[in-house]
Amino acid sequence: MKLFYGAKDIQEKYYENLTEKDLDEMEKNGQDVTELRKKFAEKQAELNAAGSTDLGRLAPFENTPRDRNTDFFKAHAGKAPLFGKDKFYEQYENAEIVYPVVVQAAPSLYKPGDDPAAAVIVLYGLDEAHKKDFDFLRKVADLLVAMRDGEVEVPKPLKKLVKNLNNPKSHISTNLQGSDIDAESMAGAEFLIDTMYLSQDELPGKRVPNDRVLACLKVQKKSDHVYYQLIKGDYYKG
Repeated sequence: MKLFYGAKDIQEKYYENLTEKDLDEMEKNGQDVTELRKKFAEKQAELNAAGSTDLGRLAPFENTPRDRNTDFFKAHAGKAPLFGKDKFYEQYENAEIVYPVVVQAAPSLYKPGDDPAAAVIVLYGLDEAHKKDFDFLRKVADLLVAMRDGEVEVPKPLKKLVKNLNNPKSHISTNLQGSDIDAESMAGAEFLIDTMYLSQDELPGKRVPNDRVLACLKVQKKSDHVYYQLIKGDYYKG
């Protein structure tokens, strides 16, 4: 790793992936990074603002059946196919809004971008007590990541899941019992871990939100397949 940076290096590094640790190393080696720290702080503030959300704004849209004439309905259902129009619209009238927490995603998704088909592993609560307990859901997600990274012992029932988390090509879709993670603190909890493919430009601020909570319509296309439609970020951007 470079310890000294020329003007071109600094410019490229700042705009691409400059970190606070890089600034510390540069300063340690005698470089004046005052202006870079200022720009870094501005950049972080922009990222934080881009990733802020207000999930409370979605409360009016949770009630079903939804009115087909509202902007929210039209923005997500779009134009129905020529045949089966009523059945198609009924899916959107009655689709449950779920709030998955991101377990893992490509690093590029944590800053504004326009990836048209990004794969993300998410987790959301199936039992009523945890559907909107986002602190709890993030705790579960973080524990799975710690297992993936070898920082925490993997319980036997989760070995296959954790192995799949280590494989970027895996398509994960599985129910998870809280008792399989921790029989005492997570007893009674039930989750679904799934793989979503989303268009980044529909995320709030075109990036994974700061709290890692997404909002999706759970649309049942077929009896054996659930389709998630990302709710457009403008509806819950902070």
